[in-house]
Amino acid sequence: METWRGSVLVLLLLSLSLGVLAHGESGGRKHGYHSYSRSCPQAERIILDTLSKHAGWDRTIPAGVLRLHFHDCFVDGCDGSILLDSTPTDGTKVEKLSLPNFMSARGFEMIEEAKQRLEAACPGVVSCADTLAIAARDSTVMLGGKYYQVPTGRYDGRVSSQERGNTLPSPFSDASALIQNFKERGLSVQDLVVLSGGHTLGTAGCATFSNRLNNFTKTGKPDPTINPRYLSHLRRQCPAPGSPNRVELDKGSEFVFDNSYYKNLARRNGVLTSDQVLNEDSRTSHYVKNFAHKQHNFLSQFAASMVKMGYIGWKNKHNGEIRRVCSMVNTH
Repeated sequence: METWRGSVLVLLLLSLSLGVLAHGESGGRKHGYHSYSRSCPQAERIILDTLSKHAGWDRTIPAGVLRLHFHDCFVDGCDGSILLDSTPTDGTKVEKLSLPNFMSARGFEMIEEAKQRLEAACPGVVSCADTLAIAARDSTVMLGGKYYQVPTGRYDGRVSSQERGNTLPSPFSDASALIQNFKERGLSVQDLVVLSGGHTLGTAGCATFSNRLNNFTKTGKPDPTINPRYLSHLRRQCPAPGSPNRVELDKGSEFVFDNSYYKNLARRNGVLTSDQVLNEDSRTSHYVKNFAHKQHNFLSQFAASMVKMGYIGWKNKHNGEIRRVCSMVNTH
């Protein structure tokens, strides 16, 4: 395991060096973008080292961190609000307590440790939101994804809402609902399909798809879009609707970032309704087919769509802060 961690660290640091040489501190800069190359030159190395350590203990951490970034961005923007805890004094119900996150969102400890190390090296410089965005990138590269430069300079939000957390895309959504959800956040149909490819990593609890196995849309029959052989597999994994078991979202590729998610959708081996509908709807199916046949297209577009998603709700010093501790807002 130590050898694996060391190899990953060397590979990612090489990619980081090439990225800096290619872009420079001012190259490709967009509104609101800045580099930590002077203010905290060791920032990305600290984040990568912390992620590698936690992934060495638990292989599921990269998938958890990637999901954490998605769920952060899709509520009130990529502002680290999903990292906030409720406090005994204000009684606020925060995002991590919402239905899509409660007892399933993970990776908080990894982000908090990275932030502690960043504060020791460069106090008050690197936001929690940037820490999470960089860790999400490294999580995909670590498992086979394409390296991309993460735009940085986000400030952290001061508000976290359980109610707003419940607006995250549902695993039971049809294609129209998903397209609308992404459109409201400035993301295209192609972004929807390619970012859903993040499900090449991780697992899903039986409760998120058990309705597909026996009584889909209250018909008393299974979802007709499930491959019959795969249906038998899912029924064995989830023998009852309330089963606590978890199933890999990308059969046979839970720990590899590749295009097999799309190959499984084409075979009708998708787990969630919100996954399989991408193969069944004419507005999205051609993207599924393309990514299933051309892995390099998926990896390149995923990097581009992640950068695009990272601009949602970008906060600055006027409507945010750089938290000293990711789980609580600063006291002034």
